[in-house]
Amino acid sequence: MAAGAKGEGRNSGRRIAALAVTVASPFVAWLIVKAAASGFSLSTAVAMASLPPENPAPTLKVLTTAVQQPTIKVTPEMQRAARDGLADLPLAFEPFFVEARAAEQKGDLRRAIALMEEVRRRRHSHPSARMQLMIYYIKSERFSEGLSEIDFLLRRSEELRTALLPELTKLVADPRGRAALAKILAKDPVWRPNFFAAAGSRKIATGDARDLYEQIRKLKPNGDLLLERQLILQSQASSGDYAGARQTWLAALPQQERGPSRYLFDGTFRGVRAPGPFGWTFKDSDAGRAEPARDGQRTYLDVAYFGGQAVVLGEQTLALRPGAHNLQVVARSPNGITSGRLFWRLTCLPGENQIGVLDLGRAGAANRRFSAAFTVPSGCPGQLLRLMAEPGDVATVVNLEIARMEIGQ
Repeated sequence: MAAGAKGEGRNSGRRIAALAVTVASPFVAWLIVKAAASGFSLSTAVAMASLPPENPAPTLKVLTTAVQQPTIKVTPEMQRAARDGLADLPLAFEPFFVEARAAEQKGDLRRAIALMEEVRRRRHSHPSARMQLMIYYIKSERFSEGLSEIDFLLRRSEELRTALLPELTKLVADPRGRAALAKILAKDPVWRPNFFAAAGSRKIATGDARDLYEQIRKLKPNGDLLLERQLILQSQASSGDYAGARQTWLAALPQQERGPSRYLFDGTFRGVRAPGPFGWTFKDSDAGRAEPARDGQRTYLDVAYFGGQAVVLGEQTLALRPGAHNLQVVARSPNGITSGRLFWRLTCLPGENQIGVLDLGRAGAANRRFSAAFTVPSGCPGQLLRLMAEPGDVATVVNLEIARMEIGQ
């Protein structure tokens, strides 16, 4: 291997090892809180370690709670108490946990792994043991094994998903991290949608997103790769390449959907599924909701706004070229809009520069066509189309049916 490649390998290992500590920190903090809630303190652990109780189980429990904290140094007294406890309780897991942390602090990672693997064998579901193993494996550049430990933890805890997944997405930027992630994600873990939701909220290089997609595709060639493709689109859009992202998105649609989706996707609200960010996203909240509906052969967007606060009821990202455009909407409101305001709003991406508004306030019992001309300026590579609702002076329920909408030039 060339010297440059070796250097890059070492740098990659250091980056992922550092990430392991970052990933672990929210969980370690959580464990400390849980330990504090149990009523034990570090002074209690030291005191109990120096006494030979008749039943060593409480001492082992306190010692294990103490050494989970990354700032605590394992003392010879703690090790001696753990070994004494094992003599009386040969099936206990805690002595191996204490010895593993001691070996780690001495720099003997190989012994620390072997001891913590014994903890896992004796107490398969012990969360802090699985977390410590994750750290040890990744520091040893055993990335697949490390991610298997993370997979175990994420499967068991919604709380941990919130803490760990944003950090885990950072592995997409590292070649070996991506390879290990692909192996786990190809197995369709229960947290897979959460992972891609977290990844989509941060800036990821398009090349890295494509490589992750290709690796997963090879591992499950006939599997559902919608989330992986969506990450590529989001990475393109986040870099400002909305036009390129939309071309990629269009190419992935069925042939019969491409023509009608040239400017706007599913303008008749058939509820067709498509990857973000160019598909529809509809909202459902206490203040209002919007969802595609069907009445026989008729499809429409069913909107209900209850007032009280301004809300976004639906949105879609566009990639219109600079120039003049026209937004047309056919809608009706069975009881009319007597209070509040419903309207479509167009803004530039990136940024919030407004370029168009189409007010639906004159909607009545019969279908009516609304239209608004707008201009996309240069330096506006993407646009955000939103259905907005704002409260009026009197609280009243507003119902609206949008039969279709389209954008033309």
